[in-house]
Amino acid sequence: MDERLQRTAAAVRAAGADWAVLTSPDAVAYATGHVVPIEAGPSPFSGGPAVAMVGADGACGLLVTNLEAGTPSWAARVVSYVGFSHMAPADIPANYRAATSTLARDMGFGGRIAVEESFPFALRDLLGLQEPIPIDPHLREARAVKTAAEIMALREAALTASAGQRAFLAAARAGRSELEIFADIRLAMETRAGARLPVTGDLVSGTERTSAFMGWPGNRRLAMGDPIICDLAPRVAGTWGDSCASAMLGGASPAFRRLFDAAKTALDLAIATLRPGLVAGDLDALLQAHVARHGYGYAHHSGHSIGSGVHEWPRLVGHERAALREGMVLMVEPQAFDPAIGGVRLEHMLHVTATGCAVMTDFPHQPDV
Repeated sequence: MDERLQRTAAAVRAAGADWAVLTSPDAVAYATGHVVPIEAGPSPFSGGPAVAMVGADGACGLLVTNLEAGTPSWAARVVSYVGFSHMAPADIPANYRAATSTLARDMGFGGRIAVEESFPFALRDLLGLQEPIPIDPHLREARAVKTAAEIMALREAALTASAGQRAFLAAARAGRSELEIFADIRLAMETRAGARLPVTGDLVSGTERTSAFMGWPGNRRLAMGDPIICDLAPRVAGTWGDSCASAMLGGASPAFRRLFDAAKTALDLAIATLRPGLVAGDLDALLQAHVARHGYGYAHHSGHSIGSGVHEWPRLVGHERAALREGMVLMVEPQAFDPAIGGVRLEHMLHVTATGCAVMTDFPHQPDV
């Protein structure tokens, strides 16, 4: 049994339930190994989200459309239904409900049921859920410390994100649009992975846009002296990587270099400080205070965990009192901004070890392109 399935079953037991019904793409991927397609959003050929049924004893069943039948999974029972059809009409919602009933019957589903907050209302009556138990607090705990297989997958995702950041440094030139640069970045990541990848993040340029920190690339053309923020999060075989770099095109001005140094020394401080037992909110406070001493603003969280979801618990925010643990993988992304100069956000993927942390991404942070 895969260790992720073992941990999911433990979360079911911790919730006091006999079974859990998982329907979010990241939880289904975590519990069953099935990589739910997400890039185009919900499929027009599905009657609802993919469903994983996990028992307290580790029994595992999976429901997917006929388009996903045969995709890799360690679920012991996989049921598919007709969603895509061109030979005859398909009542997709009815097929979905019937297949859900079949999976529940085959798995011996019943008793006390735990569900995620995202559980679809359409399945509540079908599965006889009178008083469902919340699984989210227990599942997030189970997923916080990564398995050995996850660490390998996260390392590959980190290196794919790093390939994108190196492409950013090579592709950013005056006169090119943000979209043109992003196309080169995406090509580099997908070439490394050998497949089309879902990607999220930011690519923004100019004083005003980088001061706001976030945004997709557009038709704005870069000019010499533009600050740029490039945040890349590719999903590689169901596991997310992440990274963020910032630079000024054509050479960093003295003002931008001071802004960059405030964020870079904060990231260095995080790498030197991160260790098991450190409270997440205390790390956020440490980084915010460091940037404030340099005289700059801080308008973003300091990071988050990552895995089968791009943003997982714990987040590095002031109100989070969870202690970091060996085996967690965290994105740490301190930032500094000044509306007159722009913004800088610098990020590495960090694996928490017994004595500190190890950097998983391998691209350089430099103040200029």
